[in-house]
Amino acid sequence: MRTTGNVLVRAAPSLALVKYWGKSDAGRNLPATSSLAVTVTGLYTEVRLQASPGRDDLSVAGTVVPAARHGPFFDAARATLGVATHYRADASNNFPGAAGLASSASLFAALALGCAALAGRDIPRERLSALARVGSASAARALWGGFSTLEAGAECAGGAFPEDHWPELRLLVAVTSRRRKPLPSRDAMLHVAATSPYYPAWAATAPATFQAALEAVRARDLERLGPHMRASYLRMFGTMLAADPPINYLLPQSLRVLEVLEDLRAAGVGAWETMDAGPQVKIACLANDVERVRAALLTGSDLSTHDLIETAPGPGPCIVD
Repeated sequence: MRTTGNVLVRAAPSLALVKYWGKSDAGRNLPATSSLAVTVTGLYTEVRLQASPGRDDLSVAGTVVPAARHGPFFDAARATLGVATHYRADASNNFPGAAGLASSASLFAALALGCAALAGRDIPRERLSALARVGSASAARALWGGFSTLEAGAECAGGAFPEDHWPELRLLVAVTSRRRKPLPSRDAMLHVAATSPYYPAWAATAPATFQAALEAVRARDLERLGPHMRASYLRMFGTMLAADPPINYLLPQSLRVLEVLEDLRAAGVGAWETMDAGPQVKIACLANDVERVRAALLTGSDLSTHDLIETAPGPGPCIVD
């Protein structure tokens, strides 16, 4: 068992097409609703992980992460792997972090794989998924390439369809802000569940949306999938706006992007958006429509070419070095 040395791990974010929002068990970080997501190419977190004497340390882009945020994960890693190792982890993203692009998913997916590699352990992906979930429920999905699901109350995610299941699918990420969002997703969903009168309706309707979206992905049918993606995130945002006090992640730039997409759909172009707890807009379209969608966004929403990132279904995390 290797408990010294270091390892470099890379993981991509898991972008949710249908959202989980809320906890069925906050202490164990179990999701209240089922989610469907795709792990993507082009966006990634890299983590350099090594054994550390006496305490755990995690920094992201040079900023130290409070122990309360990473402590439960590292404790769970020691229990899962049967080691006493403490860890030092230095992470960086090639995309804006803490801004609604699932950077916590890629971070804790990379950490789960890295801890196992550092210990010299070959751990089943389901157990790594359960470990990553301790840090971020979305990270449970990011252990899988392609499309994955995390069902309500589940300890680990599962692979739904491989990365080559839908070769024509593209996701165009419109980065409307590179600033950190004002309220982390975990805090937001706990606040919403406790104070929003719309939250029970969200929880009641989410299962049907999840199942319909899963079948649309199975059929590789974007015109079926798109409306369910939109219903999922818009209902999620509705719970936030009805919370007390309300939470709003939308920015004027986000709304301009949404208006452009409405116009594209009216013109017969399949461009279907989703959003997470943040201002960024992720647009699902087919490969032959990417350039038309890109051109419309550049002319109609004040985005620059640097604000648009084209991605597609991709692989799960890997050891780089």
